[in-house]
Amino acid sequence: MHKKSHLFAFTFLLYFCFFNNSFVAKAQDSTDVEDEFEEFDMDSFEEADDTVIKKFCNNKINNLNPTTLVGLSYDIVAPHDFQTSNTDDDLVEYEYNSKVKLNHGIRLNTNFPLVSKSNIILNATFSYWESRYQFDDINFRQRLASSLNEHTLRTASLGLLIFKPLDEKHFLIFQGASSLNGNYNFDNIKPDFSKMKYSAALLYGWKFSDNQNLAIGFSRTYGGGRLLHLPILMWNKTFNPKWGVELLLPARGSLRYNFTAKSTLNFGYELEGQSYLMQNADNGTDFFATNEYELSKSEIRPRIELNQAITSFIRLNLQVGVRAAYRFDLAEDAKADAITTNNIGVPVYFRIGFNFVSP
Repeated sequence: MHKKSHLFAFTFLLYFCFFNNSFVAKAQDSTDVEDEFEEFDMDSFEEADDTVIKKFCNNKINNLNPTTLVGLSYDIVAPHDFQTSNTDDDLVEYEYNSKVKLNHGIRLNTNFPLVSKSNIILNATFSYWESRYQFDDINFRQRLASSLNEHTLRTASLGLLIFKPLDEKHFLIFQGASSLNGNYNFDNIKPDFSKMKYSAALLYGWKFSDNQNLAIGFSRTYGGGRLLHLPILMWNKTFNPKWGVELLLPARGSLRYNFTAKSTLNFGYELEGQSYLMQNADNGTDFFATNEYELSKSEIRPRIELNQAITSFIRLNLQVGVRAAYRFDLAEDAKADAITTNNIGVPVYFRIGFNFVSP
Protein backbone atom coordinates (compact mmCIF):
# COMPACT_ATOMS: atom_id res chain seq x y z
CA MET A 1 0.00 0.00 0.00
CA HIS A 2 2.86 2.31 0.82
CA LYS A 3 4.52 1.62 -2.54
CA LYS A 4 1.27 2.43 -4.41
CA SER A 5 1.08 5.84 -2.68
CA HIS A 6 4.61 6.67 -3.77
CA LEU A 7 3.84 5.65 -7.36
CA PHE A 8 0.70 7.80 -7.48
CA ALA A 9 2.59 10.88 -6.12
CA PHE A 10 5.36 10.43 -8.70
CA THR A 11 2.87 10.18 -11.56
CA PHE A 12 0.98 13.31 -10.42
CA LEU A 13 4.27 15.28 -10.25
CA LEU A 14 5.11 14.37 -13.88
CA TYR A 15 1.69 15.47 -15.16
CA PHE A 16 1.89 18.75 -13.26
CA CYS A 17 5.30 19.59 -14.68
CA PHE A 18 4.21 18.79 -18.25
CA PHE A 19 0.98 20.88 -18.25
CA ASN A 20 2.62 23.70 -16.33
CA ASN A 21 5.38 24.03 -18.96
CA SER A 22 2.83 23.83 -21.81
CA PHE A 23 0.67 26.54 -20.26
CA VAL A 24 3.67 28.82 -19.69
CA ALA A 25 4.81 28.24 -23.29
CA LYS A 26 1.37 29.10 -24.67
CA ALA A 27 1.15 32.16 -22.49
CA GLN A 28 4.57 33.26 -23.74
CA ASP A 29 3.52 32.71 -27.38
CA SER A 30 0.38 34.77 -26.83
CA THR A 31 2.41 37.56 -25.27
CA ASP A 32 4.80 37.57 -28.24
CA VAL A 33 1.90 37.83 -30.73
CA GLU A 34 0.37 40.72 -28.81
CA ASP A 35 3.75 42.49 -28.77
CA GLU A 36 4.12 41.99 -32.53
CA PHE A 37 0.58 43.28 -33.18
CA GLU A 38 1.28 46.41 -31.11
CA GLU A 39 4.35 47.04 -33.30
CA PHE A 40 2.22 46.80 -36.56
CA ASP A 41 1.77 50.35 -37.88
CA MET A 42 -0.75 50.99 -40.71
CA ASP A 43 0.73 54.46 -41.27
CA SER A 44 3.93 52.89 -42.50
CA PHE A 45 2.16 51.75 -45.68
CA GLU A 46 1.50 54.01 -48.72
CA GLU A 47 -1.17 53.72 -51.45
CA ALA A 48 0.09 51.75 -54.42
CA ASP A 49 -1.80 53.97 -56.94
CA ASP A 50 -3.50 57.29 -56.27
CA THR A 51 -4.94 57.58 -59.81
CA VAL A 52 -8.57 58.76 -59.83
CA ILE A 53 -10.81 56.51 -61.94
CA LYS A 54 -12.88 58.66 -64.32
CA LYS A 55 -16.55 57.81 -64.54
CA PHE A 56 -18.68 58.07 -67.69
CA CYS A 57 -22.36 58.23 -68.42
CA ASN A 58 -24.01 55.48 -70.46
CA ASN A 59 -26.61 55.59 -73.21
CA LYS A 60 -29.37 53.81 -71.31
CA ILE A 61 -32.69 55.40 -70.32
CA ASN A 62 -35.19 53.57 -68.13
CA ASN A 63 -38.08 51.85 -69.97
CA LEU A 64 -36.83 52.94 -73.41
CA ASN A 65 -37.64 50.64 -76.33
CA PRO A 66 -34.68 48.23 -76.54
CA THR A 67 -32.02 48.62 -79.23
CA THR A 68 -32.61 46.38 -82.23
CA LEU A 69 -29.56 44.32 -83.16
CA VAL A 70 -31.20 42.56 -86.12
CA GLY A 71 -34.64 43.42 -87.47
CA LEU A 72 -36.52 41.82 -90.37
CA SER A 73 -39.90 43.16 -91.45
CA TYR A 74 -42.38 43.23 -94.33
CA ASP A 75 -43.96 46.53 -95.36
CA ILE A 76 -47.30 46.73 -97.21
CA VAL A 77 -48.99 49.86 -98.61
CA ALA A 78 -52.66 49.60 -99.58
CA PRO A 79 -53.89 50.32 -103.15
CA HIS A 80 -53.71 53.97 -104.20
CA ASP A 81 -53.74 56.33 -107.16
CA PHE A 82 -50.58 57.39 -109.00
CA GLN A 83 -51.07 60.77 -110.63
CA THR A 84 -48.38 62.40 -112.78
CA SER A 85 -48.53 66.07 -113.74
CA ASN A 86 -46.32 68.70 -115.27
CA THR A 87 -44.27 71.22 -113.33
CA ASP A 88 -44.82 74.95 -113.39
CA ASP A 89 -41.94 75.37 -115.85
CA ASP A 90 -43.61 73.24 -118.53
CA LEU A 91 -45.27 75.04 -121.44
CA VAL A 92 -47.70 72.16 -121.98
CA GLU A 93 -50.06 71.22 -119.17
CA TYR A 94 -50.83 67.52 -118.68
CA GLU A 95 -52.03 65.04 -116.10
CA TYR A 96 -51.98 61.25 -116.30
CA ASN A 97 -53.36 58.68 -113.87
CA SER A 98 -52.59 55.06 -113.02
CA LYS A 99 -53.62 52.73 -110.22
CA VAL A 100 -51.18 51.03 -107.84
CA LYS A 101 -52.55 47.66 -106.78
CA LEU A 102 -49.83 46.97 -104.21
CA ASN A 103 -46.63 48.53 -102.92
CA HIS A 104 -44.63 46.19 -100.68
CA GLY A 105 -41.13 45.03 -99.73
CA ILE A 106 -38.86 43.49 -97.14
CA ARG A 107 -36.67 45.51 -94.76
CA LEU A 108 -33.54 44.31 -93.01
CA ASN A 109 -31.85 46.47 -90.36
CA THR A 110 -28.77 45.46 -88.36
CA ASN A 111 -26.77 47.12 -85.61
CA PHE A 112 -23.67 45.12 -84.64
CA PRO A 113 -21.59 46.14 -81.58
CA LEU A 114 -17.88 46.33 -82.47
CA VAL A 115 -16.54 48.02 -79.33
CA SER A 116 -18.45 48.32 -76.07
CA LYS A 117 -16.51 50.00 -73.26
CA SER A 118 -17.41 52.47 -70.56
CA ASN A 119 -15.64 55.27 -72.47
CA ILE A 120 -16.83 54.47 -76.02
CA ILE A 121 -19.41 52.39 -77.91
CA LEU A 122 -18.87 51.67 -81.61
CA ASN A 123 -21.48 49.89 -83.74
CA ALA A 124 -21.55 48.91 -87.40
CA THR A 125 -24.92 49.34 -89.11
CA PHE A 126 -26.30 47.79 -92.28
CA SER A 127 -29.74 48.02 -93.87
CA TYR A 128 -31.40 46.74 -97.01
CA TRP A 129 -34.89 47.85 -98.13
CA GLU A 130 -37.01 46.97 -101.14
CA SER A 131 -40.04 48.77 -102.55
CA ARG A 132 -41.98 46.82 -105.21
CA TYR A 133 -44.84 48.34 -107.20
CA GLN A 134 -47.64 46.42 -108.88
CA PHE A 135 -50.00 48.44 -111.08
CA ASP A 136 -53.53 47.51 -112.10
CA ASP A 137 -53.62 49.94 -114.99
CA ILE A 138 -50.76 52.05 -116.35
CA ASN A 139 -50.96 55.04 -118.64
CA PHE A 140 -48.13 54.43 -121.12
CA ARG A 141 -47.27 58.14 -120.96
CA GLN A 142 -46.22 57.71 -117.32
CA ARG A 143 -42.64 56.60 -117.84
CA LEU A 144 -41.81 56.52 -114.13
CA ALA A 145 -44.83 54.35 -113.30
CA SER A 146 -43.95 52.00 -116.15
CA SER A 147 -40.39 51.65 -114.87
CA LEU A 148 -41.53 51.06 -111.26
CA ASN A 149 -43.88 48.34 -112.43
CA GLU A 150 -40.95 46.42 -113.93
CA HIS A 151 -38.04 47.26 -111.62
CA THR A 152 -37.87 47.25 -107.82
CA LEU A 153 -36.53 50.24 -105.89
CA ARG A 154 -33.67 49.20 -103.62
CA THR A 155 -31.53 50.87 -100.99
CA ALA A 156 -28.52 49.31 -99.26
CA SER A 157 -26.74 51.26 -96.54
CA LEU A 158 -23.56 50.66 -94.54
CA GLY A 159 -22.54 52.90 -91.65
CA LEU A 160 -21.01 53.54 -88.23
CA LEU A 161 -22.65 54.68 -85.00
CA ILE A 162 -20.45 56.04 -82.20
CA PHE A 163 -21.49 56.96 -78.66
CA LYS A 164 -18.67 58.79 -76.86
CA PRO A 165 -19.26 59.81 -73.23
CA LEU A 166 -17.16 62.76 -72.11
CA ASP A 167 -17.85 62.50 -68.39
CA GLU A 168 -20.76 61.55 -66.11
CA LYS A 169 -23.13 64.13 -67.66
CA HIS A 170 -22.06 64.84 -71.25
CA PHE A 171 -21.67 62.80 -74.43
CA LEU A 172 -21.23 62.91 -78.20
CA ILE A 173 -23.05 60.86 -80.84
CA PHE A 174 -21.79 60.48 -84.41
CA GLN A 175 -23.50 58.57 -87.19
CA GLY A 176 -22.28 58.23 -90.77
CA ALA A 177 -23.55 56.08 -93.63
CA SER A 178 -23.13 55.50 -97.35
CA SER A 179 -26.14 54.31 -99.38
CA LEU A 180 -26.60 52.73 -102.78
CA ASN A 181 -30.10 53.66 -103.97
CA GLY A 182 -31.77 52.90 -107.28
CA ASN A 183 -33.69 50.44 -109.44
CA TYR A 184 -30.66 48.16 -109.90
CA ASN A 185 -31.00 44.38 -109.85
CA PHE A 186 -27.38 43.13 -110.45
CA ASP A 187 -28.60 41.64 -113.72
CA ASN A 188 -29.63 43.87 -116.60
CA ILE A 189 -29.43 47.00 -114.43
CA LYS A 190 -26.03 47.29 -112.78
CA PRO A 191 -25.58 49.43 -109.65
CA ASP A 192 -23.61 52.62 -110.21
CA PHE A 193 -21.32 53.00 -107.20
CA SER A 194 -20.26 56.47 -108.35
CA LYS A 195 -23.80 57.65 -107.49
CA MET A 196 -23.72 56.61 -103.83
CA LYS A 197 -25.26 58.96 -101.29
CA TYR A 198 -23.53 59.95 -98.04
CA SER A 199 -25.22 61.09 -94.85
CA ALA A 200 -23.93 62.03 -91.40
CA ALA A 201 -25.04 63.46 -88.07
CA LEU A 202 -23.24 64.82 -85.01
CA LEU A 203 -24.87 65.54 -81.65
CA TYR A 204 -23.72 66.94 -78.32
CA GLY A 205 -25.80 65.82 -75.37
CA TRP A 206 -26.52 65.93 -71.68
CA LYS A 207 -27.60 63.00 -69.50
CA PHE A 208 -29.60 64.47 -66.64
CA SER A 209 -30.56 61.18 -65.03
CA ASP A 210 -31.38 57.57 -65.85
CA ASN A 211 -34.79 58.87 -66.94
CA GLN A 212 -33.78 61.67 -69.29
CA ASN A 213 -31.20 62.77 -71.84
CA LEU A 214 -31.10 65.60 -74.39
CA ALA A 215 -28.87 66.31 -77.40
CA ILE A 216 -28.66 68.86 -80.19
CA GLY A 217 -26.71 68.68 -83.42
CA PHE A 218 -26.54 68.98 -87.17
CA SER A 219 -27.12 66.50 -89.99
CA ARG A 220 -26.52 65.91 -93.66
CA THR A 221 -29.49 63.86 -94.83
CA TYR A 222 -31.58 62.69 -97.78
CA GLY A 223 -34.64 62.22 -95.58
CA GLY A 224 -36.49 64.88 -97.59
CA GLY A 225 -35.75 63.08 -100.87
CA ARG A 226 -32.94 65.49 -101.71
CA LEU A 227 -29.76 66.51 -99.95
CA LEU A 228 -30.56 68.67 -96.92
CA HIS A 229 -28.53 70.11 -94.05
CA LEU A 230 -30.73 70.30 -90.96
CA PRO A 231 -30.46 70.89 -87.21
CA ILE A 232 -31.54 67.89 -85.14
CA LEU A 233 -32.87 67.43 -81.62
CA MET A 234 -32.83 64.23 -79.57
CA TRP A 235 -34.85 63.95 -76.36
CA ASN A 236 -35.64 60.78 -74.41
CA LYS A 237 -37.70 61.18 -71.27
CA THR A 238 -39.38 58.64 -69.00
CA PHE A 239 -42.01 60.44 -66.95
CA ASN A 240 -43.09 57.42 -64.88
CA PRO A 241 -43.11 53.61 -65.22
CA LYS A 242 -45.90 53.84 -67.84
CA TRP A 243 -45.28 56.93 -70.00
CA GLY A 244 -42.35 58.44 -71.88
CA VAL A 245 -41.26 60.16 -75.09
CA GLU A 246 -38.58 59.21 -77.64
CA LEU A 247 -37.71 61.99 -80.10
CA LEU A 248 -35.11 62.40 -82.84
CA LEU A 249 -36.47 65.39 -84.72
CA PRO A 250 -37.19 65.85 -87.55
CA ALA A 251 -36.65 62.16 -88.43
CA ARG A 252 -39.03 60.56 -85.93
CA GLY A 253 -40.86 60.93 -82.65
CA SER A 254 -43.20 58.93 -80.46
CA LEU A 255 -45.14 58.94 -77.23
CA ARG A 256 -44.46 55.64 -75.45
CA TYR A 257 -46.79 53.66 -73.20
CA ASN A 258 -45.36 50.68 -71.31
CA PHE A 259 -47.88 47.95 -70.56
CA THR A 260 -45.02 46.03 -68.96
CA ALA A 261 -41.25 45.94 -69.32
CA LYS A 262 -41.75 43.60 -72.29
CA SER A 263 -44.65 45.28 -74.05
CA THR A 264 -44.89 48.86 -75.34
CA LEU A 265 -47.29 50.89 -77.48
CA ASN A 266 -45.94 53.90 -79.40
CA PHE A 267 -47.90 56.77 -80.96
CA GLY A 268 -45.79 58.78 -83.37
CA TYR A 269 -44.40 59.24 -86.84
CA GLU A 270 -41.30 58.62 -88.97
CA LEU A 271 -39.88 60.51 -91.93
CA GLU A 272 -38.47 58.23 -94.63
CA GLY A 273 -36.69 59.39 -97.75
CA GLN A 274 -33.91 58.84 -100.25
CA SER A 275 -32.79 59.90 -103.70
CA TYR A 276 -32.83 56.99 -106.17
CA LEU A 277 -30.88 56.65 -109.41
CA MET A 278 -33.28 55.53 -112.15
CA GLN A 279 -31.68 53.59 -115.02
CA ASN A 280 -32.82 51.84 -118.16
CA ALA A 281 -32.39 48.09 -118.37
CA ASP A 282 -29.97 46.62 -120.89
CA ASN A 283 -31.90 45.31 -123.89
CA GLY A 284 -35.10 46.62 -122.31
CA THR A 285 -37.49 49.50 -122.73
CA ASP A 286 -35.87 52.92 -122.46
CA PHE A 287 -38.16 54.64 -119.99
CA PHE A 288 -35.72 57.53 -119.48
CA ALA A 289 -33.73 59.63 -121.91
CA THR A 290 -30.50 58.96 -119.99
CA ASN A 291 -29.32 56.90 -117.01
CA GLU A 292 -28.92 60.01 -114.90
CA TYR A 293 -32.51 60.48 -113.76
CA GLU A 294 -33.09 60.80 -110.02
CA LEU A 295 -36.29 60.01 -108.11
CA SER A 296 -36.69 62.17 -105.01
CA LYS A 297 -38.83 60.02 -102.70
CA SER A 298 -39.85 61.19 -99.24
CA GLU A 299 -42.84 60.31 -97.08
CA ILE A 300 -44.19 60.95 -93.59
CA ARG A 301 -45.68 57.97 -91.76
CA PRO A 302 -47.94 58.70 -88.75
CA ARG A 303 -48.40 55.37 -86.99
CA ILE A 304 -49.29 53.27 -83.99
CA GLU A 305 -46.62 50.72 -83.15
CA LEU A 306 -46.74 47.69 -80.85
CA ASN A 307 -43.58 45.99 -79.55
CA GLN A 308 -44.30 42.70 -77.80
CA ALA A 309 -41.67 40.40 -76.33
CA ILE A 310 -41.86 36.78 -77.47
CA THR A 311 -38.69 35.72 -75.68
CA SER A 312 -36.05 37.65 -73.75
CA PHE A 313 -34.30 38.60 -77.00
CA ILE A 314 -37.01 38.49 -79.70
CA ARG A 315 -39.80 41.03 -80.09
CA LEU A 316 -42.76 41.17 -82.42
CA ASN A 317 -43.16 44.57 -84.10
CA LEU A 318 -46.54 45.60 -85.56
CA GLN A 319 -47.25 48.96 -87.21
CA VAL A 320 -50.35 50.50 -88.73
CA GLY A 321 -50.63 54.03 -90.07
CA VAL A 322 -50.83 56.14 -93.20
CA ARG A 323 -48.19 57.03 -95.75
CA ALA A 324 -48.30 60.70 -96.72
CA ALA A 325 -45.99 61.59 -99.62
CA TYR A 326 -43.86 64.67 -99.01
CA ARG A 327 -42.02 64.39 -102.33
CA PHE A 328 -42.16 61.93 -105.25
CA ASP A 329 -40.56 63.88 -108.08
CA LEU A 330 -38.42 62.93 -111.06
CA ALA A 331 -35.45 65.06 -112.18
CA GLU A 332 -32.79 64.71 -114.87
CA ASP A 333 -30.07 64.48 -112.20
CA ALA A 334 -29.64 64.84 -108.45
CA LYS A 335 -29.22 68.63 -108.56
CA ALA A 336 -31.71 69.52 -111.32
CA ASP A 337 -35.24 70.76 -110.84
CA ALA A 338 -38.08 68.26 -111.11
CA ILE A 339 -39.48 67.59 -114.58
CA THR A 340 -42.58 65.76 -113.29
CA THR A 341 -44.40 65.66 -109.99
CA ASN A 342 -46.38 62.67 -108.78
CA ASN A 343 -49.26 62.54 -106.35
CA ILE A 344 -49.51 59.12 -104.73
CA GLY A 345 -52.19 59.93 -102.17
CA VAL A 346 -52.35 59.02 -98.47
CA PRO A 347 -52.92 55.26 -98.34
CA VAL A 348 -52.92 53.05 -95.25
CA TYR A 349 -49.82 50.96 -94.57
CA PHE A 350 -49.04 47.93 -92.42
CA ARG A 351 -45.79 46.41 -91.23
CA ILE A 352 -45.01 43.20 -89.40
CA GLY A 353 -41.54 42.26 -88.24
CA PHE A 354 -39.38 40.50 -85.69
CA ASN A 355 -36.51 42.17 -83.87
CA PHE A 356 -33.58 40.56 -82.10
CA VAL A 357 -32.90 43.08 -79.34
CA SER A 358 -30.19 43.80 -76.79
CA PRO A 359 -30.93 42.61 -73.23
